Amino acid sequence: MVSFILCLLPALLATSAQASTLTCKTCAGSADACRAAQGTCRVDKATGGCYSVAEDITLEGIKTMGFASRCTNNYNMGVKDPVTLTLGNGTYLRINTTWCNTDNNCNSAVPEVPKGSTTKNGLQCPTCWSLSTDTCDSHIAPCTGDETYCIDFAGTIRRGSEKSTFAAKGCATASTKVIKGGMGLFSALSTFMFTKATSKPAEKTPPSGASPALGRFSFALYLPGLTGLLLVKLLA
Repeated sequence: MVSFILCLLPALLATSAQASTLTCKTCAGSADACRAAQGTCRVDKATGGCYSVAEDITLEGIKTMGFASRCTNNYNMGVKDPVTLTLGNGTYLRINTTWCNTDNNCNSAVPEVPKGSTTKNGLQCPTCWSLSTDTCDSHIAPCTGDETYCIDFAGTIRRGSEKSTFAAKGCATASTKVIKGGMGLFSALSTFMFTKATSKPAEKTPPSGASPALGRFSFALYLPGLTGLLLVKLLA
């Protein structure tokens, strides 16, 4: 009986090890490359998982599109919804990451790249982008589509062996609310690590032709004079 248990033990340990790990698909490059059969990686199922990402990014006038599938050791650290940011002057990030930790190769499907929009939504944000610095000079620009939040980010961007600080302000989707300082945003080709990350609802765009002199603060300055004129009319 003891001999039988000793013989069975390696098989039981192997089964237990397989149950506690997850196999993920790995690929990098074009959408077609990621649809084809690629390699695999293994990760602890208790804390890790699989993810796939599709991106369309234009920075410094250079447009890149990429796809990737990988393992992650921390399943809870990523943004689970598509993210789009418009930073002004043709600069934008559109990243869609899908996550799973259910079955082996659960990240086999290639996600769609988020679509941008040119339809103004009546909101506005400060926008700017700068490399090699943690600040940037912004200007107000209208927001479009589903980008209803204003972001103010700073941190580092790594692509391959290259690494640089960056600063960014702009219109963004509500999915950016979960991004905090110390978090990372992983794309197919780059890794963004944030030292500062704030996101708040965007303000409404002022009506066309509205005069700043008639804003609520300026009106308050004229209120005593208007009240005096009204009393004069009533007492006359």
